[in-house]
This record gives sequence, structure tokens and C-alpha cells, in this order.
Amino acid sequence: MLSVPTPTPAEPVTLPALLDEAFSSTRIRPEPARQAELERQLRAEADRLVPLVQAQADRINRGTRAWYSRDKALADAREALATTSTGSLAACRALAQLARSVRALDEYAGGEA
Repeated sequence: MLSVPTPTPAEPVTLPALLDEAFSSTRIRPEPARQAELERQLRAEADRLVPLVQAQADRINRGTRAWYSRDKALADAREALATTSTGSLAACRALAQLARSVRALDEYAGGEA
């Protein structure tokens, strides 16, 4: 099994790099400590992005396509944040789902990913 090197503190982790690593985790299966770190970072990003996208949704006319797309992204993110898993493959799949949610939120928030 391949192992993913952990970035050193001197290497800032960008959101695209974080998402790439999380998406590839089901194939690579990082060490448990790295899985936990990825989850922590993704949850922090989701916690940062949810209020931004919620504020956008609150300003958009309810029932429009723009509102529904943001509402769905928010619901998916909340579901991913509520999911925890301890099994190696299951944890990696949960990471990938959380990464998908973060990517969607970041796109609506106009972020870098």
C-alpha cells in the first residue's frame, strides 16, 4: 500500500492540494494520523464556508435554481459533517464525501479550489 507523505509545517497546504489528497485517499489510504489531520482540515474549511454560502442562500429568492443549488450544497455539507467513521476504507470514503462538499461550498463562495 502506498503512503502519502505528510506536509511539513513549512509547506502551507492549499485547499486544492487538500482536496486532491482527500479525493485520492480511497486509493492511497493514508496513515490513520494523516486521515485524522485531513478530516480536521476539511471540517475547518467546511465550518468556514457554510456560513458564507448560507448568507448567500439567504439573500437569494427562495425556490430559484440558485437557491436550491446552494441549499443542496449546504445539506450535503451538514450530512458529511455529521458522518464519522473509524474503518480505514470507510473513513477514506467519508473524507472524499467531505471533500466533495467542501469543493461545492468553495465554488459557491468564490474560493480558490
